[in-house]
Amino acid sequence: MAGAGYKLFQTGDVLTAAQVNTYLNEQTVMVFASAAARTSALTSVLAEGMVSYLQDTNAVEVYDGSAWVGIGSSGDITGVTAGTGISGGGTSGTVTITNSMATEITAAGDIIVGTGSGTFDNLPIGTTGQVLTADTTVSPYKVKWATASSGGAYTLLYTVTMSGASNISQSTDFTGYRQAVVEYENITCGSTYNLETRINGSTTLLYAQTLSNNTTALVNVSGSSFFQEGSGGAQKSSTRTDALLTINNPPSTASFKAVDYQSTYTRNAAGDPLWSLTTKGFFRSASAITSIVFESNSGNFSGGTVRIYGVK
Repeated sequence: MAGAGYKLFQTGDVLTAAQVNTYLNEQTVMVFASAAARTSALTSVLAEGMVSYLQDTNAVEVYDGSAWVGIGSSGDITGVTAGTGISGGGTSGTVTITNSMATEITAAGDIIVGTGSGTFDNLPIGTTGQVLTADTTVSPYKVKWATASSGGAYTLLYTVTMSGASNISQSTDFTGYRQAVVEYENITCGSTYNLETRINGSTTLLYAQTLSNNTTALVNVSGSSFFQEGSGGAQKSSTRTDALLTINNPPSTASFKAVDYQSTYTRNAAGDPLWSLTTKGFFRSASAITSIVFESNSGNFSGGTVRIYGVK
């Protein structure tokens, strides 16, 4: 049987069958073409300690009593140590290592951010529309999710249908906007009229204006109660008025609001050409803009649209 040990034969010793089977057969390195050939040859004589060499794989293997196991010149790794960004490891048996960056993620949208030399943490996802922004004041990430700057883009806040009444009021909230832009499109009225715009619905003397049109330039209108269309004459009932009103810093409560108003319209005199009107001035109040009122001084509005935008 295998495992009989080592025997130094002397001249004249008798070589028995048992010695042939152990010292000569079972304690040599047997050579086989393949593992299949080895199995066929040793089916009934396997014994713990047998050593074989397989020619097809160049593998040296030993039978441990239940299976052939490899032996060779490799195997110089004595342990697996987890480094930066991984965890786990070991010095024996089956070793598992884990990507620590992956396990740091706790929810969809999390990103891994460096927090120092060889350190990191997860940064939870921001809200819809936010962008990742560098900010060295934020510890320890130095980045944050923030609302993207609109870069002066217009945001449509309110749409007003101009019909069925002579006084139409639109409540407004311009928080976070640097400018309000009011666009008038194809405004009409059922009678000859003046189109008047009142900020915060004010009917007191809260406006200072300088008017110019196609026949009159730089007409000072100090203390008007509205920004007016048709100075010097009313529009015809068939007039389609287009205009643009801008108000600077509408949410401010610290200063007056600069205003710019431009429009085109037709007066009521027979054969009058198209008029243009430019109004520059300011809303003489430090109140935040909370509403804009559109008013016809004669008859109801019969058509057109007003769009109110905020500009960042």
